[in-house]
Amino acid sequence: MDLSALLLSRLQFAFTVSFHIIFPSFTIGLAAWLTVLEALHLPTGRRAYRILFEFLAQDFRHRVRARRRLRHRDGLRVRHKLERAFARIGTDSGPTSDLRDLHGLEASFFGVLLFGRQRVAPWFHLLSTAMVALGTTFSAFWIMVNNSWMQAPVGYTLENGAFVATDWGKIIFSPVVWVRFPHMLLASYLTGAFCVAATGAWYLLRGDFQAEARIMLRMGLYLAAVPHSGAALFRSSHRRLRP
Repeated sequence: MDLSALLLSRLQFAFTVSFHIIFPSFTIGLAAWLTVLEALHLPTGRRAYRILFEFLAQDFRHRVRARRRLRHRDGLRVRHKLERAFARIGTDSGPTSDLRDLHGLEASFFGVLLFGRQRVAPWFHLLSTAMVALGTTFSAFWIMVNNSWMQAPVGYTLENGAFVATDWGKIIFSPVVWVRFPHMLLASYLTGAFCVAATGAWYLLRGDFQAEARIMLRMGLYLAAVPHSGAALFRSSHRRLRP
């Protein structure tokens, strides 16, 4: 095999995007998991749910921090590698890329999720957790709109060699978006569920935190069962829509 600069560049790019997707998918799934735990703790008052929430919330914080560092570093790398492409699609890709970075919904409630339990009413803490989960979902949506348009462009015209959006309705409501976005969302839920279940299994094998570990393992497997069938359905639809 000839290890040319082109091949090495492609391998490095493939590794970058493959590694980068781990953190967003995990944070999307974990945010939903935290919402479920808080929703269960509020009416039952069960201490195990509170312990699990505090444990996973700290892990969520570290994942979000790592995700944002990777986004800045890898985003610059992607734009450098695709400089000519971004020069042509800037008017279409730019707004959707900017919308995915509007983390106001997620960031505004993130501090309440981590530090506000003793400072706000219980229902507001649950609301804040749900808003963080909703914010990660919105971010994923605009990323998938952007990516789907680049793979299957619609609602545009060419002006002076550049792509210019002419119909944002077609771009946002493209059939490709509404297959890829649910598929990505369900895959993120699966990622979070299996990671939580695996963590619970590890603690069970060690004999530590038995009550909490059983909840993690049981709920993780239950919550993985539903998204798994849905992801398979959207995966088959994705194949039919592939350009």
